[in-house]
Amino acid sequence: MFERILFPTDFSEPSMKVLGYIPALQEAGTREVVLVHVIDQKDVTLIASGGQGFLGTVPDRETETQRQLREEIQHRIIDTRRALEKQGVKVTVRTPVGNPGKEIVAAADAEGTSLIVLGSHGRSNIRDRLLGTVSEYVIKNALQPVLVIKRDRVAGG
Repeated sequence: MFERILFPTDFSEPSMKVLGYIPALQEAGTREVVLVHVIDQKDVTLIASGGQGFLGTVPDRETETQRQLREEIQHRIIDTRRALEKQGVKVTVRTPVGNPGKEIVAAADAEGTSLIVLGSHGRSNIRDRLLGTVSEYVIKNALQPVLVIKRDRVAGG
């Protein structure tokens, strides 16, 4: 039923919890994982401007910070891909640039996935908010079912 799933990640601890659910998803038929890391357009603009926001100038060449960020993302993608492949699933990688929620929904459609599995940050300070804004966007706009792996609760929270 869920042969091809979409796993969007920003490599944070909550998003990487999805890896622990792969065996159960394989029991439900998962054979292939589309690994998506969205490079947030806002972050690209900020880094390109040297942290000065829209008032800064965009350099013609890649800065040391941009190079380090690109290399770190590449290493994390490789490590995550290997972890998935070790569990016996075929992996396709996508790294679009743009708005994370919109790019996740677009990737799910373009890749013909049957399920989106994502970790939730729940970063809001408002106690009643359970999901992060990206998770909310995906749930509201995706055509596929969405499985949200909630972050661990902190004692007293």
